[in-house]
Order: sequence, then C-alpha cells, then structure tokens
Amino acid sequence: MEARWSIRQLLLQAFGVLCSLDKTVISIMLTSVLPSELARDMLSNPRNIPKLNYSSLLLTMVFSMGEPMPVTSQDYLGQDFLRFVLDNIEAPPDTDLDEQIPDLFLNLLISFNLQFDEETLNPLLVALDERQSAKAFSEKILLLLNREEDPIRIFDHEPAPPHSLLKLFKDLFSRRSTSQLFYTNDSKVLIDIIVRNIADLSPGDQRRHDYLELCRRVLRNTNYHEHRHRSEDILKCFTRIFCEESALSKRDQYLLKEIFAEFPQYFK
Repeated sequence: MEARWSIRQLLLQAFGVLCSLDKTVISIMLTSVLPSELARDMLSNPRNIPKLNYSSLLLTMVFSMGEPMPVTSQDYLGQDFLRFVLDNIEAPPDTDLDEQIPDLFLNLLISFNLQFDEETLNPLLVALDERQSAKAFSEKILLLLNREEDPIRIFDHEPAPPHSLLKLFKDLFSRRSTSQLFYTNDSKVLIDIIVRNIADLSPGDQRRHDYLELCRRVLRNTNYHEHRHRSEDILKCFTRIFCEESALSKRDQYLLKEIFAEFPQYFK
C-alpha cells in the first residue's frame, strides 16, 4: 500500500466510502491483502494516532458483515495483533490525547468477533483467556449493551449479520474462563439488562431468543448460585413466555424447557 501518509489517508477514506456502497466491495476487501496490511501498519506504528484511527475504523468496516477472513490473513491478525488491541483498550498510548483509541479498538474487536461461529476456535476468546483482567474491555461492552445499541451495524447491507454485542456476550459466557473477566457486580448488571430485554421484547424477535440463551450461559458459567440476583423476576419472565399462545413463541419455549431442566435448583 502507498507509504506516504497524505496519500494513504485519502485511500483509506475512499475505501471507507466504497464499503458503504455495496456488500460486494466489503467481500473483495476482506479477501485482499488489505486487512493484513492494515494490521501490520498498526503494529508498526503503535503511537501514531491518525494511522491507528483510520486503520482500525476501516478494519471494523471490513469485518462488520461477519464474513470469515481468509486463512492467509491470520498471520497478521492473530494473537499478537489481538493482544496489541486489547492492551491499548486497557492502557491507550499517551499520544492519544482525545482518548479515541479505546473505543475505536473496542469496535474493531466486536466486529472481528462476528466472523467466528461457536464450532470454530475463536482467537479473540483465546486472547482473552490469557489475560488476568480486562476491566476496561468488560465495562465498555457492558455499557454498550445497556444502551441497546449495535455499534457495528454501520451499513444497511443485507443479509444483516447477527447483533454483534449479543453475539460477543454469548461467546464470552460460553466458557467459565472468559466469563470470569466480569466481576460479580458486572454480572448482576448484565442480569438486569437481560431481564429488562426479555420482558420488553416480543415473541419471534431474535434478540429475545439471544437474551434467553445468554441467560442460560450466565447461569451455567458464573457464580450465580452465590447470589441468585433477580431470580424471582427471571422466573416471572420465563412463566409469561410459557403462557404465550403464539406460534412465534415455540422456539423460546423450547429453550426455556432446556433451561428449567438444566437448572431446577433456581426455579422451584
């Protein structure tokens, strides 16, 4: 890619505009050398805020549709890169005077995570497994989820990818090691969000199903048995869904049967 920053900056801006035009453009960029080149440039310029800003934003766009990147890109977008991004979320460079890097890098990771389904080895979860703490990361994604926003839904291209934050939370709570990155109070806040959304969302809404699945994973992979936060409210929500007569509720009701069978101690 062009080495002169004045020209490179214009190229990155143009690539961003092209991504907004058609999903095919994103697919072409994803399978090109562009993601690897952007990651390499970020690693080579860890204190250059304009480069980090533009490169991370374009990478977020390229990953935003959830298409898997080619294997050849994993050399530059592997564990070293993910550690670099996570480190800068927790402790951004002192040159980041406007404090933009943590949020831009967070969106990059949320977008990056979209491409991995539950049957594949997720390198982001591997990178998080290695960390003793990810306080800024966990607090920021919890705040975003509480706002009920999807920060990665940048474009209106179809088919739309899964809700990026709900997918990330389901992935994080799919294993005990990454769920432990959240303090008990954070888990309680997450349960509050889950209860609110299960109560508010309608039958047939994919998000309600996702929140129910997330609830199951919180019950399974956290210390929920120690505090049983909002257990009565959770039971009320579950009971209401069981009483729904719409055919749209059948999928959620089947999931609830599985939850009751797995955790009878919480729903007597």
